[in-house]
Amino acid sequence: MNSVNKFLCILLIVGIAIGGCDLLEPDEANIYTKERAYEDPLFAEGVLLMAYVNIPTRYSDVPVTTDDAVSNNKSSSYLRMATGQWSAVYDPMSIWSSSYTSIFNVNYFLSLADDVSFSWESATRDKLFRSRLKGEAYALRAFHHMRLLMYYGGIAKDGNLLGIPIVKEVLDPESGNWKVGRSTYQDCVNEIMDDFNSASALLPYEYHDVAGDNDSTRVFGAWLKNRVQRKIIKALQARLALHVASPAYNNGTYNTSKCVEAATLAGQMLAEIGGTTGLDAGGHLFYDADGDINRPEILWRNNTYTDNAKERQCFPPSLFGNGDINPTQNLVDAFPMANGYPISATESGFDPANPYSGRDPRLAAYILYNGNKLGSATIQTDVNSDQDGLNKLTTSTRTGYYLKKLLRHDVNLNPTVNSTKIHSYCHIRYTELFLIYAEAANQAWGPDSDPNSYGFTARSVIQAIRKRAGISGNDPYLASRMSKEEMAELIQNERRLELCFEGFRFSDLRRWKLPLTETAKGVRIDETAFTPIDVEARNYKAHMYYGPIPQTEVLKNNAILQNQGW
Repeated sequence: MNSVNKFLCILLIVGIAIGGCDLLEPDEANIYTKERAYEDPLFAEGVLLMAYVNIPTRYSDVPVTTDDAVSNNKSSSYLRMATGQWSAVYDPMSIWSSSYTSIFNVNYFLSLADDVSFSWESATRDKLFRSRLKGEAYALRAFHHMRLLMYYGGIAKDGNLLGIPIVKEVLDPESGNWKVGRSTYQDCVNEIMDDFNSASALLPYEYHDVAGDNDSTRVFGAWLKNRVQRKIIKALQARLALHVASPAYNNGTYNTSKCVEAATLAGQMLAEIGGTTGLDAGGHLFYDADGDINRPEILWRNNTYTDNAKERQCFPPSLFGNGDINPTQNLVDAFPMANGYPISATESGFDPANPYSGRDPRLAAYILYNGNKLGSATIQTDVNSDQDGLNKLTTSTRTGYYLKKLLRHDVNLNPTVNSTKIHSYCHIRYTELFLIYAEAANQAWGPDSDPNSYGFTARSVIQAIRKRAGISGNDPYLASRMSKEEMAELIQNERRLELCFEGFRFSDLRRWKLPLTETAKGVRIDETAFTPIDVEARNYKAHMYYGPIPQTEVLKNNAILQNQGW
């Protein structure tokens, strides 16, 4: 979003906040009113653009709530959540307010859109702009409703599986229509999919440039590539379909028909890029040697920005960072050996006295372990290390590990240099779609069936992902996973590894109904001795597979039923 649009958006939202629902009378403080939106198409579009603002752009902190990481910041809200303070009153992950604010902006835009002139140059262009912007609005409303459903959908106190309040109009406090209750879970899914479909009917499959200055370039040009388009919508539909098919929402087992839907949506998109041959060879590395972010792997990302905040948060203290996010031994142990076998298998060749040797190369790429490099610096996390060693400083690791994934290794935090680099947050990448397909296809059709003739199966997709990662040879361990259940376990582990620190683990554990209470572990390294240690207990209750509706919402709106246990 450019600076002009941001400024206009902020002015309008401030006006809404100050003026309440009566936007027709001008305010003495010179606050813009509804008429300004009719007169200025940029101002009207600014209302819509506010719905992009709340698309999440931070995710590496969320694993602190799981068995993948801990924080060395004892005041971390996620740490407090994971260790027993999560409640309907205290919920650091709550997205209720931000998502419904975005939905309000979308609904308000849609109430204006048909009466705004988006182009004075051409009636055709005016129609195309309106169509595209309304398509974006439907897609963003679906996106934010989907986020809400994935977090708050669950078993309510009446024992029924409920979703969220679906809001598709501008609510008026005076009339009382703001007291919207939770719809059934399936009704929510249907409404969200309907909005996605309405958006798809109005948007191009992909924004692109054509030669010359014409309507198509002006309205659908490649400069819009980070805005919603039809192929992004299809990927979001696949994400939603897999979530809905999961055991937490189907009495503890996968819903086969919904798995078919998820596999079909993802499979169609993967077939378009050539199936497994289209898997980006460097797609598992967020920033390569030249920091390139415009790679085929990325389907949807935010605009780039330049800073060093994430590096300052996560670099080890010897590199002037705060060492905040510490991967666990649990996650380290999930990485197999380079021959594909888990470290627990007798065929793996794992050596406890040399635990990082011969491992899946993703381990070295994602996690800073003792003796691993970050840029040109070798990091030592043993107890004899001056700064980076276990619990040496308040900014030192609590587990024996530091985060490496998602960071620009070429950032220099030395105060005499203090360099910044270009960053970007990825919303969807193709690896997620491959993993969606593998999980859903395995549940729908088994490891090796290809009923839609895509040219790939759940097994071949996982094989391609592991081969890209650096698993050597013919991957005999993968070949030995013959049953649906064995393959499902491997797919879950691959998803854990490939998407680690991208914000998926907490949601995945809950939708799979897997234990949330695995103690976060670490390692104490003293010369040649590697001693496992318990670092932090996870304090979750059985009802916490479904998130809490904010208590303030339940108190002020008696139409909203809370989830069980909260």
